[in-house]
Amino acid sequence: MVALHLLDRPLPAKELGARLLKGEILVWREVEALAELRIELDRIIRQTLADDAPTTAEKRLPGEAFIERIRQLRSQVMKDLKLHRLMKTAMEYVGLDLDDSYWDALQLRVVPSAASHQARRIMPLPMHRDNWGSNIAQQLNWWTPIYPTDADNTLAFYPAYWSQAVENDSANWDYLAFKQRMREGKAASHPVLPTLTESLPAAQLLPLVIQPGDLLAFSGQHLHGSIANTHGRSRFSLETRTVSRDHITTGLAAPAPDGAAPYRVWEWFKHMRDGTPLGETERL
Repeated sequence: MVALHLLDRPLPAKELGARLLKGEILVWREVEALAELRIELDRIIRQTLADDAPTTAEKRLPGEAFIERIRQLRSQVMKDLKLHRLMKTAMEYVGLDLDDSYWDALQLRVVPSAASHQARRIMPLPMHRDNWGSNIAQQLNWWTPIYPTDADNTLAFYPAYWSQAVENDSANWDYLAFKQRMREGKAASHPVLPTLTESLPAAQLLPLVIQPGDLLAFSGQHLHGSIANTHGRSRFSLETRTVSRDHITTGLAAPAPDGAAPYRVWEWFKHMRDGTPLGETERL
């Protein structure tokens, strides 16, 4: 049975992986390294937006200017070595074995309230499984909010569908075609990610409210998406994904009842110590 656990201590690396890959959703409260990370990232956000109240900056900035500054922020975060170091420290503290782990880009996720301030990758994400895109059943997701969240402005899950197949468009999501269109400057003609294509009962949706300094970890198999408020408040969060070499070697994996994308995208993941790639993308 899928369960949510609030933790105040690290877990051994093997226990951490086993629990996440059987569907548990884990939250560590008030992780010390994330407090420092939040202070640093908040400074960068305020400076780049030129606004001292980032969550409501969309009320004061025209849509085009807001989107451009958020794009600058996202690019800065991907290159900021201090933020990378602090995020690694937090993940290692809770039990992740960095010597055995590979991660993809550290991303700032911003979900504006107003449609006029949204753009590709700067918008609420529809319900999806990350594993539909990567096709890696060992993938783990990591997420921390930069400012307070509530039930109307956070991530939400359908935990009941952990191992139950749902209708989706992953069969049409071709990573190599997407990559080619990005090279050609035509990325907008390809979906950002595979998504759910059927309606599920709203009563089964679980909004997950955690606060700055907390760290959320869950399997990429979980069906999840954004809840975006309509009251003029943007959500800012930091996220990444990891894959353990040991999990691949031993066959420890989440269920995969409904993914149909044609490629397994190993190339997204680089070693957390030395940056070597996990592998090349392969056709299934």
